[in-house]
Amino acid sequence: MRAFLLSAVRHVQLALGVGEVKGQIQGRDVRIVQGIFSGLAGRGVATLVSFISVPLTVRYLGPERYGAWVTISTVIAWVALADFGLSNSLTNVVSEGYAKNSQDLAQNYVSAAFWSLAVIATLLALIFFCVWPSVPWDRVFNVQSAQARKEVGPAVAIAFGIFILNFPVSIVTKIYGAYQEVAKGNAWSAAGNLSSLAALITVTQLKGGLVSLVIAVSGALLLVNLASAVWLFAWSKPWLRPRPDRVTFSAMRKLTSLGGMFFAIQIAALVLFQTDNLIIAHYLGAAAVTPYSVTWRLFTYTAIFQIVSSPSYWPAYAEAFSRGDRAWVRHRFRINLRITIGSTLALALPLVFFGQGIIRKWAGSAAVPSPSLLLWMGVWSLISSAMNSQSIVLASSGRVKVQVIYSAVAAVVNLVLSIFLVQKLGLVGVIMGTVGAYLTCIVLPQFLEVERSIRD
Repeated sequence: MRAFLLSAVRHVQLALGVGEVKGQIQGRDVRIVQGIFSGLAGRGVATLVSFISVPLTVRYLGPERYGAWVTISTVIAWVALADFGLSNSLTNVVSEGYAKNSQDLAQNYVSAAFWSLAVIATLLALIFFCVWPSVPWDRVFNVQSAQARKEVGPAVAIAFGIFILNFPVSIVTKIYGAYQEVAKGNAWSAAGNLSSLAALITVTQLKGGLVSLVIAVSGALLLVNLASAVWLFAWSKPWLRPRPDRVTFSAMRKLTSLGGMFFAIQIAALVLFQTDNLIIAHYLGAAAVTPYSVTWRLFTYTAIFQIVSSPSYWPAYAEAFSRGDRAWVRHRFRINLRITIGSTLALALPLVFFGQGIIRKWAGSAAVPSPSLLLWMGVWSLISSAMNSQSIVLASSGRVKVQVIYSAVAAVVNLVLSIFLVQKLGLVGVIMGTVGAYLTCIVLPQFLEVERSIRD
């Protein structure tokens, strides 16, 4: 323990610029610490923005229109699957180019990913805007008030249009990660969060509606992401600039073969995590989405260490696997898992006992959950953070075939359980379905697969 603490202190000193970095392993550790520290700072900004924006938006829009906004975000998350896993696979393959010190190899992968996503975005836009006029969006989102029924259709169209524009530049964050420059990505993310908050406050002061909020908040994030892409490709790493003539067959084949497996896992993950709001809106009404989504968001903060450390650990693991350094991966993963479980438990327990009062003061009485929902959210937070730490090892090593199978089974089990239990138990039944699916289908097989990957 003493040796570990001394090593940790040393890496923190190096990350803060005190001392000299020696060797590949130490440099990798330093970049992880830098990513975690910047991630904590960025998450602090995101938390501040969320704590200000959630109650402001709930009170301004009201439960029904806020529930519609959350549900629109859920639908957009589904559409993001159309990248077919290319963004996630880009982390692994660009990390390989970084490990081999090959700028040409990295540019081939970046070009293939960017132009593939640009083509996909164009096709999605053509399909959506041909179908959009004929869809009764007010019935899809189950809104009742005249104002909500008037606004929800245009809000969906604008949110989708901004998403399409942002689609190709979504790879920028993955590139920062692949080069283990997560701190830079975190800085841009913090800028985006602050910009969206400023836009939100402006719209509420000007008494804009749901459509204005979508334009302001999503548009602010888009502008920051575009600025980040220009900075990366024009000044920081111009050799990575995506060029159509650098799209090679070998790069496409590797991206799509690995991306296909990530795509299947993304589908399973969205069924596990993103169908909850849709099920609640359908069976209990859009207003019921508000307490569930606000409680879910509050409990996401309990996994703060896992959230801020994963973007740094994934590319570091991928680089280490490329170099055959499994001993480093094994040691760092076990430290990471212990800290993740301990920190999540320490943050979840107070929310289980005092969450109702916190949410009442934070987001208003319309968002207050039941004690049983708080308890099950706490259980879910602990399981989810531990499994996500393990998933990073499997993703970075490319061992995702088995993960595809048990994740798909878990998605089906979750959907069936959630639909059944929401009708019997209400809101708490939805999170019980998610926990049950994870415990029965994912926990044990993933544990065994991770142990194999770090020992082979």
